This record gives sequence, C-alpha cells and structure tokens, in this order.
Amino acid sequence: MKLFQLTVPNPKVKQFLDLLDAEFGLGNEIMTMESFKSTLIQFRIEDTQVHFVLEELQALGLGISFGFCDVLDLKASTTVNSKRLRTQAIQSSTESSSLAPSQIYSNIVTKTVLTVDTVIIMCMSAAMAGIGLAINNRIYIMAGSLLSRLMGPLMGASYGLAILDQELFLTGVRNVTIALMIIVSFGALIGVAFAPFADALLWPTDEMATRGVYLEMMFGAIIAICGGASVAIAESNEDLSSVAGIAISSALVPPAVNSGICFSYLIVGDYFSKNEVDTGLFFRIATSSLGIVVMNSFFIYATAWVVFKTRSGGSRFIFKKRDDTHDPFKKLERKRKDSILLGSAKMSDSPTQFRKTASKT
Repeated sequence: MKLFQLTVPNPKVKQFLDLLDAEFGLGNEIMTMESFKSTLIQFRIEDTQVHFVLEELQALGLGISFGFCDVLDLKASTTVNSKRLRTQAIQSSTESSSLAPSQIYSNIVTKTVLTVDTVIIMCMSAAMAGIGLAINNRIYIMAGSLLSRLMGPLMGASYGLAILDQELFLTGVRNVTIALMIIVSFGALIGVAFAPFADALLWPTDEMATRGVYLEMMFGAIIAICGGASVAIAESNEDLSSVAGIAISSALVPPAVNSGICFSYLIVGDYFSKNEVDTGLFFRIATSSLGIVVMNSFFIYATAWVVFKTRSGGSRFIFKKRDDTHDPFKKLERKRKDSILLGSAKMSDSPTQFRKTASKT
C-alpha cells in the first residue's frame, strides 16, 4: 500500500479530483487540505496500481509543469480488513510488482554515486579478493566479491542510456571506470606486498592461473550476461532482492585484482624471487584478466540496457523534467549568473558610452 501526496494549484484541483474518482474510484478516500495558492491531496493506492496512477498524473502535467507528487510507503493500515489483506497477498504472489520509472530512477541514481564510504568498501573488497588470489583461497575471493559495490554505477550507465539521460549515463561510465581503476591499483599494491612470499606461495596460484586461460572468458561472459539481466530485473521490481549483484562482482572484482597483482609482480618480482620470474606467463595472465574485466563489463552493461529498454517501453523521460526547469535553487543560480553577465556587459559598454558623451561635449 502506498500513500500519494499531491500538491496542486487551486485552479486545477477539480480536474485531479475528477480524474481520481473516474479512473480509480477514489472519490470517498481522498483527503484535501487547501491553502492560499495550492491544495494538498492525499489518498492510498494498491502497490500494483502505482505505475498507472503516476502515468495519469504526469499526463496532466503534475510534477512537470506545476505541483509535486510524493509517494510514501505504508507499512501497515488499520482500516484494511483481513479479507482484503489476503487478496493483496494472492495478487502480489501472482502479479509482477514492477516499480514506476520515477522509483527506478531515484533508486539507481542513489546507487550510481561514488562516496568515500563506497570507495573504502571497494578497497576492502579488493584486499580480500587479492589475498584470496595470492594464497589460493577461494573463500576469501568470494567474500571480497560480496563486499563490492560495482553494481550501482553499471546499472546507472545502462539505465541512463535506456532512458536517454546523458548525465546519468556519463556518471555511471565515469564511476565504473574509477572503481575498476581503484581495484586494479589495489591489486597492484597487494602484488608488491606479497612479492617476497611469491616463491613460498608458488605463484601463480591456481586461482591466479585459471584467470589467465582464454577459455575463462567464454564462461565469464555467460555469468556476466545472466548477472546483468538478473540485476536489471531486480532493480525494476520492488519484491526482488538485488543479491544478483554478487554475480556482477564475482565477474569483475577477482580478474581486476588479478591483473593488478600480475602486472606489479612483473615489475618487482625479480627483486624478491630467488628464481627467474616467468614474465611471459604473468603478462599473459595479467592481460587476459584485464580482457575478462572489459568483456564482462560490456556484457553486463549491454544485457542490463536491453532489460531496462524493454521494461521502459519507450516511455518519455518526464519524471526529471520538473527538477531541471522548476527547481527554485537552480532559478536563483540562473538569476545570479544573468546578473553577473549583465554587470560585465554594462562595464564593457561604459568606455564606449563615455567616449560618445565626451565627443558630444
């Protein structure tokens, strides 16, 4: 159950009340609070109808040209009888509770941003996966993959392209690139730190060497395709968990760390190893691991884009339009820039005006 809270200008209130009554039969369940210039309209709606209600409201211009629309979660409701609750449970088990485009967008935007905490978690994830690769422990590698937060930026890039949002797309691509560079760099540090113990650990370990086999790319691509599609479906549905993001992390984090370890050991290995370092072997492992990262990133991105594109249904990207054109803070910023430009224009014109006045006198 969701609670809708609409802020509508007073002249348009009747239009929205008629719509809610005619289309959704909410005439007796609507509460209104009128102020000097606008009216607050509140009503409850079933989870499965949220998408349709939002589309109808936006079609009238709410949240685009005027007003606001807020959707709030209701954890419990004392007015719903047990029979209605059972009906909702049956419906939720048989129907797909897809999120509205605005809900998907807000969720993905939040996860696309790289924060200091996210970077720290990525470093810890790379450290655990790197130690697992160095000592040939698969459990540590999987634990490191569980901690990674690569899913958000990848989904941001895919969804941004699906809805033709250039800002979200570029932010996702940039943050994915930064995150992978951090992981590879941290892998290089692990390679330097463990280089004195490479002979004792019998480098390259089996976990390192298997990611240098080109056949691994084919199987990694299958995991990337399944993981990308699963995460995109989970992001579009409120009843599904995004645990599928683990598949994305396992397809990207270990090979990225592995490439950093092998590249750094190519440089410093001769200073610590008593035996001659097989540079050809480590170079092949490093390059193939890096190739796995690039290829898996592409397949995750492409499959997620296909899912988002089919689920968006070609609908217009309208739930962000008001934020860009009617934000009062952006209006103030534009006015400030215009005043600065106007002031500079007046200053540039003043010498000319002074010369004209002097010539007349």
